[in-house]
Amino acid sequence: MISEKERQNMVQFLIMYFGSDSGYLSNLTDCMLEKTYEFAYTRTLMECDF
Repeated sequence: MISEKERQNMVQFLIMYFGSDSGYLSNLTDCMLEKTYEFAYTRTLMECDF
């Protein structure tokens, strides 16, 4: 289970990355939020390598 602060940070990062609605991201389960965050963060790291 993730803390409320971790959730807020993940949602903020995903809003900046995807430009999506915070309401949708706030309603994701912890597991889905973590998986989506890991995907976006990994993509960000890969983009930095180019």
